[in-house]
Amino acid sequence: MRFGKAICLTTSFFFAASLFAANPTPPPPPLPNTPAAEQGKLNVLILGDSLALCGFGKRLDERFRQDPNVNATFTYMACGTNPLSWLRQKPYTEVQTRCGFWSIESTVPGKPPRQFEDVYGMTAGHVPGAEHVPKLEDMLDALKPDILVIQSGNNLFGLFPDSKTVKPPHHAAELKKYLLPFKTKAIDAPSNLKKIYWVNPPTSGRVDKAVQDFLLQQARAQLGPEITVIDSRTLVSYPYQHMEPDKEHFLGAQMNEWADKVFDIVQKDLGAQPIAALRPLHELGAARAEPVIARAEPVAQRAEPVAQRAEQVVRRAEPVAPPAEAPIAAAPLPRVAPKKKEDLIVKATLAFKSAPMQLNEMLPYQESLVAYVYNIDKVVRGEYGDRQVLVMHPAFIALKPQKLDKFKLGKRYKLRLHPLEGTLWSTAKTRDETGQINLTPFIPVDDLKQHPNQR
Repeated sequence: MRFGKAICLTTSFFFAASLFAANPTPPPPPLPNTPAAEQGKLNVLILGDSLALCGFGKRLDERFRQDPNVNATFTYMACGTNPLSWLRQKPYTEVQTRCGFWSIESTVPGKPPRQFEDVYGMTAGHVPGAEHVPKLEDMLDALKPDILVIQSGNNLFGLFPDSKTVKPPHHAAELKKYLLPFKTKAIDAPSNLKKIYWVNPPTSGRVDKAVQDFLLQQARAQLGPEITVIDSRTLVSYPYQHMEPDKEHFLGAQMNEWADKVFDIVQKDLGAQPIAALRPLHELGAARAEPVIARAEPVAQRAEPVAQRAEQVVRRAEPVAPPAEAPIAAAPLPRVAPKKKEDLIVKATLAFKSAPMQLNEMLPYQESLVAYVYNIDKVVRGEYGDRQVLVMHPAFIALKPQKLDKFKLGKRYKLRLHPLEGTLWSTAKTRDETGQINLTPFIPVDDLKQHPNQR
């Protein structure tokens, strides 16, 4: 068994699920008060996922904390997070991480930062408990950060089940659901953020280059000019010297190298103008919108003669229609309540089973899915047009292997299914060897409820 200092993962913990208590976890600790800032100094907020727990977050925190232009630094690293995990948005409103959490918070000037650490390997055999993921809305209000650096994206690779196929319209729309809400909350008032840096993942050995290229392209397109997107693949070389079995997480000097280069990029960008000249991003957005509105006004003025000519045409046409005694009010359109999308119920025969991930391939994450294909025999309820259905079954929940042997090839099952999209399972680690990239993935409703964060 091997542990890194940071500690991002272990190589075997089959017993770990028994360590999770059923007792409710306490609420997250209150955020500290931000120390009063000297004029021209910045408050920095750093957010990261499991890669940050492997050393990146601690090193980046140290670099900012040593910077004379920085007043206070607040770093939060939560394993298994995606951009929505940091928001109050459903279904992530009360989401907890169960595979590692670490916070480093400035308190009193001149004093060491306050730290809370619950990660793999702190003591022999230690497995993290459930910790609440802090919410960006609360951090913006309490910490008053000027600068945000968020390292994220590798958990969005779960949106590409076979790890290699990109369907641009579909996947662009899927990524937008994760990226745009985060951008909106980070930029819009009352946020005081003046600079945001999105640190896209370094090279991953478990997904194809096409997937990584697409994620970077979409991050830049959807986050827009307000957010600086950093391509980490150009900063640290792959394969990594101390790489974990999942071919994505790594430890050691290359983590420091990655963090140092990200810090240098941020420093160079901040040095391009006086810190005192930085304005909140929501103010810059309003300023950019004003000229567009001003330019649009003459267009409306030029359109007036057209409207006048149209009025004359209408007047000439009036004798054609019989005069009405009184105006007749149009009948109001009936209001139709949106139809609730019902679950799909089918009778189907199991035709193909992907092999589930091994535990050492998914650590430090504690949940994973595996893809099965069923031939549709009968649609009992709902609408479904394909002859086969792609079903994602949980292979591990809280590190506990699920009983997949009960699913037999050639056997018929009655399945109640829910679309995987938009659920807490949608970004889980997945093994999909089916090749059925055109089928919409579903998850059994009973399994949907088994996610540890499902309320």
